[in-house]
Amino acid sequence: MSENKSVIAGDFDRTDRYDAGLKSLANSLRAAFFVLLLGIIGTLIYFFSGAGYFSVEPQQAVIVLRFGKVAATHDSGGHWYLPYPVNQFIRIQTSQQLLNVDFVPAVVSAGEEEGISLEPGRDSYLLTGDANIVHTSWTIAYRVENAAKYYETLLTPALPMVNGKIVPDEEFTDAVGMKGTRGPQTFLRNLFRQAVIDVTAESQVGDILYAGQGAYSEKVQNLFAKLVADANCGIKIDNVGLNRIYPPRKTKGAFDAVTAAGNVRSQLYNEAEAYKVEVENDTKASVAEIIATAETYKKQLVARTEAQEFYFKEIYAKHKIHGSSVTMALYTAALAEVAAKLDGDKFILGSSGEKKQIRFKLNPEPKKSADKKRAQEEK
Repeated sequence: MSENKSVIAGDFDRTDRYDAGLKSLANSLRAAFFVLLLGIIGTLIYFFSGAGYFSVEPQQAVIVLRFGKVAATHDSGGHWYLPYPVNQFIRIQTSQQLLNVDFVPAVVSAGEEEGISLEPGRDSYLLTGDANIVHTSWTIAYRVENAAKYYETLLTPALPMVNGKIVPDEEFTDAVGMKGTRGPQTFLRNLFRQAVIDVTAESQVGDILYAGQGAYSEKVQNLFAKLVADANCGIKIDNVGLNRIYPPRKTKGAFDAVTAAGNVRSQLYNEAEAYKVEVENDTKASVAEIIATAETYKKQLVARTEAQEFYFKEIYAKHKIHGSSVTMALYTAALAEVAAKLDGDKFILGSSGEKKQIRFKLNPEPKKSADKKRAQEEK
């Protein structure tokens, strides 16, 4: 009897332990369910709020791709869309970017002897229209004007991304094992090379190296901008700068001599121009002085002639009234005036009737000489 009681008591103890374990498991499952539920709710909240929100930074544009196709483009402000995998957001830099393109000899590595001759395939150079070789160095300034067009034409298929930004150029290997790059900068570099080669092939080396550098650079920029516009890739060319242009090393001495001769020519030309200006100014001053003197003499002559004319007319009018007496009076007055001014001797000779003679010694002996002669006679 006692044994039966102990068995029954042991069964009750095991049942209590099982019940406690089940209760603990149920509590753990209930807690895990609540945690999972909170996680799901938080994920949904983030999915429908923060994950789909973005703000556009200055000098950037954000393209919204919906299932791989461009749905919208934003260049400012904050926006919300359903996040990935429904929508994908791609940031495009729209500020001005610089790209360097060089047509120069290859850099010689350490320990390698620098060659004078250019090697095709290794060194980069340009051929002019008169079969000369030149080297140039350029800087291109461009910016993205249409982000959607830029992405569709130059960034697809998708290029690698670093920190949410697209790598400008992606390295690839083609079917035959040749390595290269593709992307917007590679595209612009190839178009620019085409423009430079075309313009250089139509130009003379003298025009490119000397006075025509500005026109040469302008032609390259215009052709390159046209090629980019025809490509319709969303890029606008702001400026193309010619940093450096020089002949090959082997011919540098000859071109330097030409440059020196050109400098001497320019100096002589400037000196000739300065002398020309100086002579022109002196001539103009002399002409102005001669004209002014002639004008003054003209005015004096006209005034004197007019005065004489007036005087003659006045005398002529009196002569009409009084006859020859006016003329005789004038003659007498003139003779008296002349006689008063003479320092020589005057002689009035005898007269016959009303006529008298007056004689003047026009060249008298100087007074000092006469006094000296008289003194000698007295001795």
